[in-house]
Amino acid sequence: MRVLSLFPMIVAFICGILLLASLIGIQAPEQSEQVPLIPCGVPGFQSCPVGMTSDNLSIPSGFILLDIDATIEWERPDVAWVGLVDASAADTCPPDDNGLTDCEASEFDFLAGGNGTDGMFEHSFTPGDTRFVTGGNPGSADLASQKVTINIECSLAWWVEALLFFAGAGLLGSAFDMNFPLISGLFGRFGKEV
Repeated sequence: MRVLSLFPMIVAFICGILLLASLIGIQAPEQSEQVPLIPCGVPGFQSCPVGMTSDNLSIPSGFILLDIDATIEWERPDVAWVGLVDASAADTCPPDDNGLTDCEASEFDFLAGGNGTDGMFEHSFTPGDTRFVTGGNPGSADLASQKVTINIECSLAWWVEALLFFAGAGLLGSAFDMNFPLISGLFGRFGKEV
C-alpha cells in the first residue's frame, strides 16, 4: 500500500462518518416551558388577544448547511393554540410587558401552527428570525398554564450530504487507483494507442 493513498482514504472515511451521522440525525434535548393560557371571547376578554414571545428565535445564516426540523406540542389543544410567525410580526403587533399583543389570530401570517391546529405542528427552520405566539380558542376561560414541548432534530442539508457522498466516493476511488492503477493504466494504454 502506498503511503500517499492513506490521506484520501482517511478523508473519505471521515466523509462517510459525517454522512452516516447526518442520515441518522442528531436529536437535541427536549425543551419544555410552562405558558399561560389566554382567555378568548368571555366576559372581561371580549376579544381574543394573542400572546407573543418577547425575544426572537434567531437562526444564523451559517445554518443553511443544516436541516433543523422541530416538533412543537402543547397539552391543552382544547382551550389553546400555539403558532410560529416571522419576527417582523412584532413590528405591527408588539407584545406588552405581559406578552400580550393588541392583535387577534386573523391578523397574523403563520409559518406553522396557529388557531385551528390540534395540539402539535412541525416546522423546518431556515436562517432568519421567528417568534412563537399563542392564544385561546373561542369561549376559553381557563387562566391556568400549559406545558409546551419542543423537540428538535438536526441533520445536514440534502445537498451537503450529496457533496459528502461524491467527495468520499471520489477520494476512495483515487486511493484505490493509487494502490491498484487499473483506470490510470487503461488511460495510459489508450493514450499510447492514439
